[in-house]
Amino acid sequence: MKAVAISVLAVALGATGSLGAPRHAPPRHAAVRRVAPPQTLRPFDVKPGTELTIPIAVVDGKATPGAPRLGKLGASPPKDGEITVGLDRIKGEFYNQITVTEKTAQPINFLVTALNGGTKIDETEICGRLDAPILARVGSTAWRFSVNSFEIGKATGCGS
Repeated sequence: MKAVAISVLAVALGATGSLGAPRHAPPRHAAVRRVAPPQTLRPFDVKPGTELTIPIAVVDGKATPGAPRLGKLGASPPKDGEITVGLDRIKGEFYNQITVTEKTAQPINFLVTALNGGTKIDETEICGRLDAPILARVGSTAWRFSVNSFEIGKATGCGS
């Protein structure tokens, strides 16, 4: 009796089964267009306890990253034209310590993004410095950390 009452109520509210709803096929003459995705640079992933060394080339006024090298934290300093991004977990806190060393002709700004799947959990903007290592923090509850959005540092400061 209850199943019949639920079925009658569902029909009264407009719910239909998969057989009741018409299915329309696309017309045969419609051409399927495939559009190439825009050419974007893939972000680089780094995990706590590791460092990423990225060669940076300045081309037409833009910072262009090359193929990165992943290594143990503190294993190798950057060579000329490279930046090294290290990530280390801070005990007792929900943050990771970011250490950046740049050996480039110009300061390079970029983002370190903490992600769970495709959801951004935290993000830290790194403002390039050539005179000393850069220290920053990013939330540590994420599954992965992305180093992305490279640009030449601005003379007026970071974030403007």
